[in-house]
Amino acid sequence: MACAKQSAKDYITNARVHLVGELRSLSVIVENLYQQGVLTDEEVRQIKAEKDDYDRTRAILDSVSRKGEAACYKLLRTIYLTRTLERPAPLFKNIHEASTEAKRFDLHHWISCFPFKEDTEMGPNYIQ
Repeated sequence: MACAKQSAKDYITNARVHLVGELRSLSVIVENLYQQGVLTDEEVRQIKAEKDDYDRTRAILDSVSRKGEAACYKLLRTIYLTRTLERPAPLFKNIHEASTEAKRFDLHHWISCFPFKEDTEMGPNYIQ
């Protein structure tokens, strides 16, 4: 996986199914994106009105993806800084299957490939 060469928007598109299942603390993500001006009041209301966390996550991903690369980068950076990505328990019967699948869809690794550590502009402003 050449994650460093993948754009933030491509990452969100390619990892969508996994992000929907693994993002947690959605209120933290929404609040941070709102504070950064990525989400509007109306988008926040629509996201909060969704019936469950899966639909809320899909709504966040849809809203951010429509706004382009910069918004997608801010979402990934928010996930990285607030540690709102959960590692799912392996559902595999043998170790080889689990390690192969983990290598293919390790969201923590992919997100850590982005240069967030060099970006100090928002560091202390994130709500956790």
